[in-house]
Amino acid sequence: MKRILLFIAITTVSLIGMLWLSTFGTVKYSMNEVLLMLLGSNSGSRSNIYMNLRLPRLIVGFLIGSGLAVGGNGLQLTLKNPLADPYIIGISAGASFGAVFSLFMKEVGKMTLSMDLLAFVFAVLSAFLTYAISRRGGRIPITTLVLSGVIVSSLFNAAVTLLVVFAWRNVITLHFWSLGSLSGVTWDDALKLIPAISLQYAIFSIIRRKMLIMAAGEDHAITVGINPERIKFIVFFTVSIVSAIAVSTAGLIGFVGLIIPHMVRLAFGTDNRLNLPATALLGGLFLIVCDTFARTLFQPTELPIGAVTALVGAPVFIYLLRSREVTGNG
Repeated sequence: MKRILLFIAITTVSLIGMLWLSTFGTVKYSMNEVLLMLLGSNSGSRSNIYMNLRLPRLIVGFLIGSGLAVGGNGLQLTLKNPLADPYIIGISAGASFGAVFSLFMKEVGKMTLSMDLLAFVFAVLSAFLTYAISRRGGRIPITTLVLSGVIVSSLFNAAVTLLVVFAWRNVITLHFWSLGSLSGVTWDDALKLIPAISLQYAIFSIIRRKMLIMAAGEDHAITVGINPERIKFIVFFTVSIVSAIAVSTAGLIGFVGLIIPHMVRLAFGTDNRLNLPATALLGGLFLIVCDTFARTLFQPTELPIGAVTALVGAPVFIYLLRSREVTGNG
């Protein structure tokens, strides 16, 4: 009952918090004004700014945060690794390279290639490259996985830098892809994200029991008739889709999938039916909070949102890396 009440509180705070945070910015709104605009009772230039700029940014931020957090949750359970998330194991870096490569081919090769498709292809490639490098005798040691992810991320980030400098001679463009930004997102971006993130949530809900069994050990999973490699493939493939679309929309945003699942596990435990929806809600709220700081802290200058998430996530990552849980599993 306590966990149910906590979930209701998180849901309420998330909904009210998102609306409240959307009132801040260069153009300030009151909560009453926001509610009237959402109900269609307000019009004019202020309403147009909110409905076509502020609200899409709010929705896209929530969707990306939710998708990355749920993806990190799935990776941590499947790999039995508290440090796994799309950013740490190189999926986001691969997606970033695919997105920039599509722009490079359009600029230099005069070829129009789908940014989302290339981001997805390289996200999958980087995920399985990290997985292949770190695998040792049927196991994936935590330290080896983290180091493999760092290597793969460094490789793709270096490739992104080369493409940007060679094609545009403009390193500022690299800033978007390296640290991320929700500036300029539209309703089309939200419509693009909704199917992928809904699919990820649905798949993880269906296979969650198997993921929990795998978290107890692959040998145990095999004895109860679960194919660990198949589950890993499904999880990697699904997370790669979400990461690719998120990166092609907002660039690299790290640490969301690392810290939110841990916060939710502390509050709800691992084996709880409220774990997944709470992860989705807190992931979305966390990214919106970070984006609010990014766009309001130094107005009119806007910070990259990835810089804000890194300021929060890096200390948590260091703590997890040095904790007994990580040391014991490594």
